[in-house]
Amino acid sequence: MLFLPITSHHAYLIPIQTWYEEAFPIDERRDFAELTALLAYPDMHLCALVNDSSLVGFMLYWQWDEAIFVEHFAIDPHERGKQFGQQALAQLLELSFQYCLLEVERPDDETGYRRIRFYERQGFTLNPFDYIQPPYQPDKAPVPMRLMSIPAIPDSATYERLSQLIKERVYERFYDAN
Repeated sequence: MLFLPITSHHAYLIPIQTWYEEAFPIDERRDFAELTALLAYPDMHLCALVNDSSLVGFMLYWQWDEAIFVEHFAIDPHERGKQFGQQALAQLLELSFQYCLLEVERPDDETGYRRIRFYERQGFTLNPFDYIQPPYQPDKAPVPMRLMSIPAIPDSATYERLSQLIKERVYERFYDAN
């Protein structure tokens, strides 16, 4: 599996936009034009996931000294069930980090449970702390979610520090840029 960094206009952005908009509800994502405007930020990584010269998905993650935060991750619906998601996460987890974090829907329905189980099989822990995904725009509503991580977040003070890091560097940092 190749992580192909997308740092400017690229033909792969067309299918990535389709998967991004289909996989994530509007309250859980940026406008795609806003997302592509962030490609120049050195801590943001939008990677095309390529297997045998074929685009099979994408991963958008942020990398800082304190943590890696996976903001969005999706596999082409026609390529699901072929272990590409597991391969991509295994490769991501080879990077150096104190914490690898991602947001998931709360386990309120079968879809939420299924996603949580997938990430648990990859080594992530569903943390017991309530988490609210900050809005992508200051006039939008926040979304109740949960944080999963490797390793597990040990206490509420660490949780508060990590959730504040995400809030400041992924969400609020770009409110004035829109």
